[in-house]
Amino acid sequence: MSFSIPSAESWQDFSLSYVPAVDALKSGFLPYRDFFYPYPPLFLYALTVFSYLPLPSWSSALPLVIGDAMTVVPLYLIARELGGERAALLASLVFVASPLNLYYVDYLWLNPSLTTLFLMTSVYLLIKRLYGLSAAALALSFGFKQTALVALPVIVLVLGMKRSKAVALRYFAYSAAGCILVSIPFIALSPANYLDSVFMVPSSLWVTQNLPSNYFSLAVGSGTPVSFNTSVWLTSKWQSIVGPINAPVSLALPVFIFFIPSSLAWRYSSDWVNLSYYVLLVSYALVLYRIRKNRGIESTDILMYLLFAFVVFFTIYPLYKYYVVGVVPLLALMVRNRRGIAGFAVLGFAFMIAPRYLGSWVLLGLLLWLLAGRTRWMLKGFGSRRQSSNDPPSRRS
Repeated sequence: MSFSIPSAESWQDFSLSYVPAVDALKSGFLPYRDFFYPYPPLFLYALTVFSYLPLPSWSSALPLVIGDAMTVVPLYLIARELGGERAALLASLVFVASPLNLYYVDYLWLNPSLTTLFLMTSVYLLIKRLYGLSAAALALSFGFKQTALVALPVIVLVLGMKRSKAVALRYFAYSAAGCILVSIPFIALSPANYLDSVFMVPSSLWVTQNLPSNYFSLAVGSGTPVSFNTSVWLTSKWQSIVGPINAPVSLALPVFIFFIPSSLAWRYSSDWVNLSYYVLLVSYALVLYRIRKNRGIESTDILMYLLFAFVVFFTIYPLYKYYVVGVVPLLALMVRNRRGIAGFAVLGFAFMIAPRYLGSWVLLGLLLWLLAGRTRWMLKGFGSRRQSSNDPPSRRS
């Protein structure tokens, strides 16, 4: 590539994965049936539609950049609703200057922007109490990337606490119906393959099917191998633990690389990876439990709990650095002063230049900082007058 930041994970997914998948769809092949595709179908649809524009080969990148630019709209509206014009302007400026977005989305054309756009739209509609439209926007967010569903239990539980169980159940039903709708026709044509690709349902469900011989390679192009600036020892041990050097990393990886003998490295790919999923479930359940214990939930609390849920998820789940673009708008909403601006910028650059096996540990540091109460400190006085005027009198306390 013409420009690459060391250690930032400059993946060429756009040219080596996204574009070949678009070409396969335009040639009559169907994802999940004829070739492996790891995302819900709306992402592929968007790139395919733009590929027909009479522009160079990068026209499929336009929806990614446009989605990132448009995310500032719901972000601005959320901040203005809760904190006024100054807070909205500050959050917007912080977001558009985010090094993570500028590099991973606007330069490398990676995938989080569209799902983030509709997630933030869903949050704004939720604050405005347009619950049906919010559920529809969340379903569209899922249609571009399945990580959007991390927000669903948080929103449903908050609605059950703040409004009523009936409202929460309707929101869940609308969201679920929308997710099924955006999955048509693939959830009917090849349900087992679709569930395995999008939700990682165990592949034993479809192992007996006659998959095409090139099922896992049709949407992968050829190009110059990615060069990693790392020692031979680190590379060889990494590969003995997780397999390909471009595999996602987790909290346990540096422990196994530097402290566990190579003879025991094989356990990482089985026992310890499975353990990390249990840790993720427990941690996520603790976030939901904390919501359940909070009787005085306000809109600022919704933002805080969504931020916690996503940071917990990306900290414990095997990580590529560009995933974190999905939490940048939520972090931007927490910035209230110059100290917050500096912290936001330092976090972005630190996360990009940290060695990739330490990416999850940088997020863990952010999570511990949030747990130390910094979020409430940043939100102190954030739209309290506006929020109290919108809430039912019985909930103001």
